[in-house]
Amino acid sequence: MIILLVSIDQLIKIIILNNFMNEKFYFIDKFIGFEPIINTKYSYINSLGNFGIGLTTHIIVVLAAILMAIIIYLFINETYNMTHLGEWIFLFLFSGAFCSLIDKIIWGGSLDYILVEGFFTFDLKDVYITTFEILIISCLIFNYKGLRKFDEKKFFRELKNYMKEKFTKK
Repeated sequence: MIILLVSIDQLIKIIILNNFMNEKFYFIDKFIGFEPIINTKYSYINSLGNFGIGLTTHIIVVLAAILMAIIIYLFINETYNMTHLGEWIFLFLFSGAFCSLIDKIIWGGSLDYILVEGFFTFDLKDVYITTFEILIISCLIFNYKGLRKFDEKKFFRELKNYMKEKFTKK
């Protein structure tokens, strides 16, 4: 499923790059539209704050985030039995993260094309990441599986022990 979502994101970008880079039009009343741009600031935070963080740093951060997310996914799956909703949450996280990595390595930035006039331009990868964020926040708001009682100190202690067990020589 991750490969499918990443492929859809990248296929859309290839089609836009080859056919629609100079187009601009609106879907909804001069507010939501289509205007492709290559975002060479590499991330929303870098764009928003104009921090000047470079491409290599962004690639390293995304790779580290993917690695940590894989470890957390494996830990949750082995320790707490991943739920169906948890699988979906990680599906959107991994899809967005891999799209982000591909954007940085292949495109030298992100080919964004969905315009919210006066605010920002985004792409399907951003929809994946936002869906991940909405699902996490919804789980907290609706106390999914008693999540509000979550003991983060215990979780991180168990995660640390899991990582020691799995990744250190015995």
